[in-house]
This record gives sequence, structure tokens and C-alpha cells, in this order.
Amino acid sequence: MGVIHALALQENVLKPDATVVVVFLTTWILVWVLDRLLFRPVNQILDERERRTRGYRAEAKAMEAESARERAQYEEAVKRARAEGYQLVEARRREALERREHLLRTVREEARERIERARRELAEQAQEARGYLEREAEELAREMVQQVLGRRVEEVTRIPS
Repeated sequence: MGVIHALALQENVLKPDATVVVVFLTTWILVWVLDRLLFRPVNQILDERERRTRGYRAEAKAMEAESARERAQYEEAVKRARAEGYQLVEARRREALERREHLLRTVREEARERIERARRELAEQAQEARGYLEREAEELAREMVQQVLGRRVEEVTRIPS
């Protein structure tokens, strides 16, 4: 406090004079020149930069949203294509199974017809063989009777079985 007290005791410490006006005007002119030549251009540059940054950010967000929308559309299209592919594969599989069943039915029917035809032919052949064997048996019986009796016999009667 001693220094402040000593300064207060001096008389010409705080007396305004013409230098105060000169210092005020010089400061005001310096602020005006700095405002015109430095602060305004720098602020304009900073404002322009901020405006561009906001614009770029908004554009980036819009692009991101568009990209997300397109990605969702793409994923949906891929999903539909996969589903269609699976449906197509399933339809082809069903068609193949139906063709297989049809072929199996056709082959079974043909096999059944062949077996039936073979049975008929076998029955016919068996009937022919029986007829042949009966004729041969009758002929053999005539020959045996002829040899045993020593004469010719016209008809041999069958004994019912």
C-alpha cells in the first residue's frame, strides 16, 4: 500500500491532458483499421468455412441416408432373388419328383403287363403241353395195350381222376 499511497500524493498522476484524446483517437483508428483489414476478413473466412462445413455435413448426412436407403433396397432385392431362387429350385425338385413318380408308375404298369402276358403265355404253353402229354399218354397207352393184348385197340377209355 505504500506505493499506491505515494503515487496518490503526487499531483500530476491522474490529470487528463491532450494526450488522452490522442491515445483514444489512435486506439479507435487502430481498432477501425484492424477491424477493416484483419478482423472482418478473418471473420468472413471463418463464417464461410463454418457455412461450408455445415453444408458438407448436411450433404454427407444426405448421402449417408441415400446410401442406407439404397443398401436396404439392395438387400431387399437380394432377399427376393434368393426367395425366388429357392422357389424355383423347389418347383424343379417337385417337377422332378412328379416325373420320377410318373416313370415309376409307367414302368410298374409295363412290368405288370409283361408279367400278365408271360403268365398267359405260360398258361397257354402249359395247356398245350398238357394236351400234348395227354395225346402222347393215349398213344403210349395204346401201344402198351397192343403189346400186352397183342391186338390193336381203337380207343382207350380214361379213368376219371
